[in-house]
Amino acid sequence: MKTAIIGWGSLLWDDRPQFDQHHGPWYFDGPLLRLEFTRISVSRKRALTLVLEEELGAECRVAYTISNRESPAQAIQDLRIRENASEQQVGVYLPRTESSGLSQATVPKTISDWADQTDFDAVIWTGLPNNFHELNDLGEAFSHTSAITHLESLCEEGKRKSVEYIFRAPEFIRTPLRSELESLEWFAALWEQSRDLPRS
Repeated sequence: MKTAIIGWGSLLWDDRPQFDQHHGPWYFDGPLLRLEFTRISVSRKRALTLVLEEELGAECRVAYTISNRESPAQAIQDLRIRENASEQQVGVYLPRTESSGLSQATVPKTISDWADQTDFDAVIWTGLPNNFHELNDLGEAFSHTSAITHLESLCEEGKRKSVEYIFRAPEFIRTPLRSELESLEWFAALWEQSRDLPRS
């Protein structure tokens, strides 16, 4: 069975051999999805990371790759381990099946419309939620102001990981927060300072 994996963030640039050995090259004509940097990542020292955002996000054309696993279940497990995600946090759409029989995040219509035009047996993606309100220190809802305040409050490693994640996101990922952050002198300066440091 042919399984496509949709990606838009660190899947494309943060090398993880245990995951990357099980898929092919990335293609950049995937579906249009609404994305924004609204998730606080514990594993990245509270950096902001990209997630699907139907209300807050900006529409971006995303990438996809093809798993070399024999079954969608194997590809799902690969993605779960790579993303440290639960079963409910991996989205699955099976174009030629009315019910997948698998637990999934909500399927954006743009994914189903795109997948229905392909020969894929399954399309999977990471469906981690926005957790900004729950995990930022002030308990505020996401906004550009609260996001910048959050980033400014991070330890130096957290700031570096945030800058790395946002600047290394593919150029086709254009969100309002990214544009605002890239215009801030301290943010751009930290990127220049950190870009030659060893990757953790």
